[in-house]
Amino acid sequence: MKYRAAIVNLILVVFGLLIGLAVSEAVLSIWFAPDHNSSFENLEDLRRAMLTPDKNKSSSGSVPLAHIITPHPDDNIIYDLRPNLDVRFQRVRVKTNSCGMRGPERTITKPPGVYRIALLGDSFAFGWGVPQNKIFAQVMEDSLNRLFKGKPKVEVLNFGVPGYSTFQEVAKFKETGLDFNPDAVLVYFVDNDFGMPFYVRDVHRRGRLMSALRFADLARKALDPEIEQQRIDFFKYNPNRSLKELADITTKNGIKLYLTINPRKNWLSNKKKLWVLKRNNRIRFFSLRKELLYVLNVRGLTATDITLKDDPHPNAVRHEILGELLAAHMAAAIEG
Repeated sequence: MKYRAAIVNLILVVFGLLIGLAVSEAVLSIWFAPDHNSSFENLEDLRRAMLTPDKNKSSSGSVPLAHIITPHPDDNIIYDLRPNLDVRFQRVRVKTNSCGMRGPERTITKPPGVYRIALLGDSFAFGWGVPQNKIFAQVMEDSLNRLFKGKPKVEVLNFGVPGYSTFQEVAKFKETGLDFNPDAVLVYFVDNDFGMPFYVRDVHRRGRLMSALRFADLARKALDPEIEQQRIDFFKYNPNRSLKELADITTKNGIKLYLTINPRKNWLSNKKKLWVLKRNNRIRFFSLRKELLYVLNVRGLTATDITLKDDPHPNAVRHEILGELLAAHMAAAIEG
């Protein structure tokens, strides 16, 4: 625990806080060009649309999200990041390795003397709009390696994908993450994971899909029995169920499992909805909220200072803060 205490004390002097903003990832509306329909016959139709992305770049020279993803045949994963990317996306350079992770190249076989942390998350973990060397996955890795001086060498494997929900993160980890033989898994939980997946069966046009935003709007306006039934059906996507499955997987494979919640003002209410944390001591939870509040006061930062200019995602300043604080907590995991 000495490493964790030392780092936390240092970080509380140097770094500040963002009161995180939840981001509703309306994936269907940003994957495709404005003239592309946001409803599809089925998931296969959606996957086909991913294979013919809009090739137009924005005024900033950035490619659209459809350009960086590729369809996946598993309905619990749906899409992946494309491997070997080197593009401009959301105004920053985005590179993926041969395994489709944002970050440096990794061998599937874990080298001797390496401690691996698999980071699961959505666009926050991916580092939306932030350069690679400043996203919290990379900051955490760099900080831990400075601390441990190569004994062990630490690798943070960034499995974050924009638009992912918890059920997709767990399915992807089962398929791919286990192959990398991680020592620990860290879930960066964002409260929009309590919502529905981005695609919803259109109850008014049989067999088709519509965006979750349109579904939510219909559900608010009228009590449609079919919509209500679909809401019940979506219980299987409840993050508690997915996290319980992840705990079963990590326990079976001797992997430590950690979870933290995006430190918004409402983080505690989100934690209370994660009943899996009460019933499953295999998930080691830690909060960043109190530390971040202290640092915000020290640095005098406002939400504007640590948020992207035209987007509620965190900017490089907040990523730096989160990366250092996450390193402090994960140092204790490595020591243990």
